[in-house]
Amino acid sequence: MDAHLMQVMQAATGLVGGLMMIVALFVLWNRSPSGWLLLALAGEGVSLLFRLAFSVVPGMLAGVPAILMVWQACALMVAAGLLGYALEAPAKRA
Repeated sequence: MDAHLMQVMQAATGLVGGLMMIVALFVLWNRSPSGWLLLALAGEGVSLLFRLAFSVVPGMLAGVPAILMVWQACALMVAAGLLGYALEAPAKRA
């Protein structure tokens, strides 16, 4: 398989996965509004922007280590938001 095609497919897969995650978080938030889900949604949205930027200009992120730290912080935001929602959800149902 062509190397360029493989690179495009890898970038597209990450972007589609991020979009699916945003849709899933939005559906969860729409059914049961929570600040935790908004945190996760914001983190995933910023992370998706980073993925898009990395796909368009890959050298930009590699040259600035602080940007990579922010990208990792977005992943922590998503994880914290989902964990907070998971801990809060049973309390709402009780």
